[in-house]
Amino acid sequence: MGKIFYVLWLGATLLFTYMVFQKMDLTPWKGAVPGYNLYTLCEEFDGNGWRVFLFLVPVYGIILWIRMGMKWARSFGRTNGFGVGIALLPPVFLGILAFNEKACYQKTVEV
Repeated sequence: MGKIFYVLWLGATLLFTYMVFQKMDLTPWKGAVPGYNLYTLCEEFDGNGWRVFLFLVPVYGIILWIRMGMKWARSFGRTNGFGVGIALLPPVFLGILAFNEKACYQKTVEV
């Protein structure tokens, strides 16, 4: 049962990331490749894709992931709380961004 939930969770996250990357005018398939989507987000928001390796540092990686979610949310005109939601429950909050027709991407926004 747990494996089925994990596959559904991962599939939904990758599908919605694909759809949100389309809204961001990035190559959509980059959003569907685990790991490479994080590299692409680091390039988009921080200007340096190699920062992805900092996510491997145990506690610092969690803080970076939450900040990345906040930057992602702010770039769509959402609140920092929505960004924390992206970090903790990606299928839910990315699904909201993916299916909301009013969500418009504005290049990078400072958090």
